[in-house]
Amino acid sequence: MVINEKDKDSIMNITLTQKYQFSAAHRLHSDFLDTEQNIDLYDKCNNLNGHGHDYTLFVSVKGERDSKTGMIIPLEKFDAIVEETLEKLDYKHLDKEVEFFRKEISTSENIIQFLWQSLERDMEDVELYHLKLWETNNNYFELGRGE
Repeated sequence: MVINEKDKDSIMNITLTQKYQFSAAHRLHSDFLDTEQNIDLYDKCNNLNGHGHDYTLFVSVKGERDSKTGMIIPLEKFDAIVEETLEKLDYKHLDKEVEFFRKEISTSENIIQFLWQSLERDMEDVELYHLKLWETNNNYFELGRGE
């Protein structure tokens, strides 16, 4: 579709979403709770040895289309930025191997916050717009910018 010159100003930025996967282990445990409270709250996720997930992450960025390339960001560049962040988590025991989770409980709420902070820092030509993190087939977590 070709956009008329008079319509260009009324068009918002374009959003691009890519899907990624990574695997990680963690243990849900709060130092502010006693053993019984941790077990009651986190149940099997409080297993002393931890447990793992195969996460699916959708990353959305927003930007203006480059008139020379027709793209908002080259896909290889986008992939490289996301993969650099995911390398920090992939096949890691989060609580033991990732500094951020030595201070934060490795809930998916905190994982998505970690992802946002890391990705946002590395995005230059586009704006990080939305993340969707699937932890299981039954639950996912979202973080994004409001309109």
